Amino acid sequence: MTTPVHRGFRIAALLLASAVLAACGGGGGGGGGGGGNPPAALNITTTTLQAGVIGAAYNQTVTATGGTGSRNFAVTVGALPPGLTLNAGTGSISGSPAGPAATTNFSVTVADAGTPQQTDTQALSITIVVTAVGRNDSIGSATPLTNGSFDASISPSGHPNTVFNPDEDYYRITTTAASTVTVDIDAQTIGSTLDSVIEIVGQNGVPLATCTAPAFNSVCVHDDEQLGVILDSLLTIQVAGAATFFVHVVDWRGDARPDLLYTIEISGIN
Repeated sequence: MTTPVHRGFRIAALLLASAVLAACGGGGGGGGGGGGNPPAALNITTTTLQAGVIGAAYNQTVTATGGTGSRNFAVTVGALPPGLTLNAGTGSISGSPAGPAATTNFSVTVADAGTPQQTDTQALSITIVVTAVGRNDSIGSATPLTNGSFDASISPSGHPNTVFNPDEDYYRITTTAASTVTVDIDAQTIGSTLDSVIEIVGQNGVPLATCTAPAFNSVCVHDDEQLGVILDSLLTIQVAGAATFFVHVVDWRGDARPDLLYTIEISGIN
């Protein structure tokens, strides 16, 4: 049985607790308590940038998510290729690359307007290549490429086919040391109807025979990544040191009309 004295103490304690809650804003109704969700983490989402061509207009954007308020972008490690600038407010990298042909590594940092301020930094690179002159449809007019991703097209062959031969593209790859180079053609994955076939040839136009892991003793010719299903092409070649070879891209159908778009991705060049 609870005595009256004890009951009096319990009532006094409850009244004191109620007074404390009221003074502190009550637990929600008084608008205090430091509530609210923290801002989303600031994060640069761009991890790769397309290659540029000397003298041609270039425009790529470094994008970010999260943070509070406006964002400010800056190159904090290294520098952009000559001829390109970074817009601090939008993250856009634009201009006309001045050369030389090379891969430039740098880092971009983004900062928000919050208190405390958030930042994020991303290491990036841009590869600059030499402008191709005319059609690159022979070894002599091959477009030089280095590591990177490059947009291209198989141009119209002319109409009818008896007037002009179907178009074909050649790219020159040069290594300065032992390399395992991968050449990846993406057309179907970007919505193009190109059914590509690629081969890697020497100066004489004859396919080399140092492709396909792990032995690298296969002839360097490839059609479909998955026969009749994935029509894009992929080859990996191994060279023992300094070397020059050529990637030859053709359209399996042989008409190449209208322009058939594709992306050629090169990696592994040393």
